[in-house]
Amino acid sequence: MKALGIFREAQNSPGRESDDALILKAVLENLGSMGVSCAAMTPEAFDAADPADFDLIAPMCETYPRLMRLDALARRGTAMVNAPSAVLGCYRTRMLASFARTPGLSYPPSAVRRTTAAANARPPEFAAPQGYWIKRGDVHNTCAFDVVRARDWAEAERVRREFEGREIADMIVQRHVDGDLIKFYGVGPGRWFTWFYHDPAAARRLPYDPDALARQAELAAAAVGVEVFGGDAIVAPDGSIFVIDINSWPSFARVRAEAAVQIARLMRRRLSRPSARIPGGI
Repeated sequence: MKALGIFREAQNSPGRESDDALILKAVLENLGSMGVSCAAMTPEAFDAADPADFDLIAPMCETYPRLMRLDALARRGTAMVNAPSAVLGCYRTRMLASFARTPGLSYPPSAVRRTTAAANARPPEFAAPQGYWIKRGDVHNTCAFDVVRARDWAEAERVRREFEGREIADMIVQRHVDGDLIKFYGVGPGRWFTWFYHDPAAARRLPYDPDALARQAELAAAAVGVEVFGGDAIVAPDGSIFVIDINSWPSFARVRAEAAVQIARLMRRRLSRPSARIPGGI
């Protein structure tokens, strides 16, 4: 059995290039100890490679042309963790559409907007007394200016112009929700889950139900189809939980060793059970 890991594009790992590479290397090392022959390559090397000999591919890459190529391989039977359709499903505009179709999933009021002036002549219909978060609509972060808090609609307009100037076509406008910011990580469905405060020193440690956090994270992951995932959630003062992001193959930096074992176990099972392979289906 042979497995291939594809690293994330450097531009999609701002400040996380090393961490992103380390989790994939750790997973492949664990998988190798389970009797699987493993290799890793950059996205650019993958573009020129023939991956036909690999039984399973673990893609961290996120650019659309590469996902299309991976989807073609998935349709021909190559196992994927995560599936290309799931990686693409984490693009924010697609993510919000999936969230809206998922009963029981709680997330802040949000709107998808084009970045043109005409599309943003008026603010969204929902009230945002504490301001908005303006986020690029495709990949999560390529720089510090891809997710920006705006105190009011006038400030949001300045962010919009900056997005438009960078040729970002779509953006997400999301209500700011007061509370504790939590980072969560999982391997699913339902195999392993953990979380921690984004800034433990600043966290108010508002009371909440950790099982409810796990359920919300699993709902978000299932909505977009990711098996190896991370994300962000807000615990509000009343204990309500709001998922604000979900992404494929995060760095797992603080929990890398444990996560690597769990991800490798998932991949090993996938290789052992061909009928359980998840198709691409973009």
